[in-house]
Amino acid sequence: MPLSVMTLRRFAFAAGCLCIPVIVWLSLIPKEWELRTGAAGQIEHVIAYAGTGALLAIGLARPAGWRLFTMLAALACVMEVGQIWVPGRTSQVIDAVASVSGAGLGVLAGSALHRLIGRRLA
Repeated sequence: MPLSVMTLRRFAFAAGCLCIPVIVWLSLIPKEWELRTGAAGQIEHVIAYAGTGALLAIGLARPAGWRLFTMLAALACVMEVGQIWVPGRTSQVIDAVASVSGAGLGVLAGSALHRLIGRRLA
């Protein structure tokens, strides 16, 4: 049985909401607790924020892309500044730029998919 549009959007929204505490946790854990993918840190930032932005944009009933982007960009900047006080971590502007860029890409892609899903499945 195919998923309804509402079920798909609810699942995407729930998954996006779960990504936020994961981002916070991974941003604020000490250096010794980190497990890295092997990719450059900025690539990890782009992927994390793009995925979160896309899931939330798909899941919101009426995605307000600029608001969602602004909230994710603010989260990225706060997390980067918060790393100043975490043992072994460093706060870098390039990491914040990567996170904000990922958020923008994810929100754009998610908003486009939101519209496409609505047209195709409705």
